Amino acid sequence: MQDEILKHTKKIYKTAKDKKHTFKEKIVEIIIEILIIVFAVSLSIWLHSWSEHNHQQKEVSVFLGNLKNDLQNDIKLMNEVKGEYQKMNLGYEKILALTSRQLDSIGKSNAKVFFPVNAQGRKLNDANYESFKSSGKMGYIEDEKLKQKILTYYQQYAPTLHEVDEVYNDYLFKFFDKRIENADKSEAQLYSDPKFKAAISFIVKIGDNNIRVYDKNVKPQAVKLIKEIEKEMDK
Repeated sequence: MQDEILKHTKKIYKTAKDKKHTFKEKIVEIIIEILIIVFAVSLSIWLHSWSEHNHQQKEVSVFLGNLKNDLQNDIKLMNEVKGEYQKMNLGYEKILALTSRQLDSIGKSNAKVFFPVNAQGRKLNDANYESFKSSGKMGYIEDEKLKQKILTYYQQYAPTLHEVDEVYNDYLFKFFDKRIENADKSEAQLYSDPKFKAAISFIVKIGDNNIRVYDKNVKPQAVKLIKEIEKEMDK
C-alpha cells in the first residue's frame, strides 16, 4: 500500500512539473491521482478494520464457547455441593431427632453416633472469564446486554457462594471445637445438652440457607446465562 501511495504521489509531482500539459489538464490529473490515493487509503483502512473485527469476533466466539462449558461444569459442581450440604444436614437432623430413650441406650452401650464434619465449598470455573477480562477484550462482545449479564454473574452472583461457604466453615470449625472442649462428656450427655442441640440446629439453618443460595440464587443465573450465550452463538 505504501508503494502504491508513493507511486501516485510521484505521478502528481511529475504531472505538476510537466510543461506539455495545460494548467487545466494538470489540475484534472492531479485531482484524479489524489482521489485514487484517498480511495486506496480508505479501502486499506476498511479492510484492516474488517479483518480486525473478524478476528475479534472469532475470539469472542471461542470465549463464549469456553464460558458455556465453564458454566455447565459450574452447575454440576453446584449440584454436588448442594448434595453435600443436604447430606451434612441429614446427619445433624438425625442427632437432633434422638429421643431420651435412644440417648439412654447410647449412653449405656457406649455406642458411637456419626457426627458429620466436612468443610464445604469449591471454586467455580472462572479462569476463562478472568483471562478474557484482564486482557481487555470484554469490549469485543457487541451484545451489551450479554456482556453485562456475564459481568453480573461473575462479579455479583458467583462470589456469594464463596461468602456463604466461609460463613458455614467458620461456624463448623468453631462448633467442632466445642465438641473437643466437651470430650469428657459421653455422646449421650453431649447430644442431650440443650445448648449443644441449639448449636446443631443453627448449623442446619446455615446449611439450608446455603442450599438456597446455591440452588435458587446462583444456579438459575448460570442456566439463564448459558441460554443467552447459545442465542448469541446461533446468530
